[in-house]
Amino acid sequence: MTKADKASDLSEAALALDHELRRFEDLAAQAAHVKLNTEKNLERATDALSRAAESQDRINAQVQKLVAAVQSARIKQEADAAALMARAQEIANRRAQFAQVLQRMGGLGQMAKEVQELLKDGHFQLEMVLERMQKVADDAADIGRSAVELDMEDLARQAEVLRAQVLAARNKISLLAKKQN
Repeated sequence: MTKADKASDLSEAALALDHELRRFEDLAAQAAHVKLNTEKNLERATDALSRAAESQDRINAQVQKLVAAVQSARIKQEADAAALMARAQEIANRRAQFAQVLQRMGGLGQMAKEVQELLKDGHFQLEMVLERMQKVADDAADIGRSAVELDMEDLARQAEVLRAQVLAARNKISLLAKKQN
């Protein structure tokens, strides 16, 4: 049985009170409708009044149980709300951490774009381009380590892919430069 299937103390108390109120209503109706013209009817009316008084006592007890159940439900709801607020803060903090790592990744993207522009232009110093590419790869490795430490699997993977791509491109450029010399 799941939590949704199990009746709560609150619903059980409310149902018990409702049941007792209906019983009281029936007893009150019986007492009101019995003609008081015979001794037997007087006995029935007296019995109905006596059972109604007993029912009133049970109603009072059920009201107390319902009040206790409402109080318990309120306490649980407040605890759940506090836990939810703590989780919301945890999520906000985690979003901030992700934003910082993503911002660093964006900086790498900008650096890689600058290297690409230098290569497109054709007027570049090979050593400067190779140094910049190495810097991008090193920064990507650093971001990857930070992402691993922060348990950010997808960002760690992206940083590693970027690092590998930049190093591969750097090696190709280095090999092409050696062939041309």
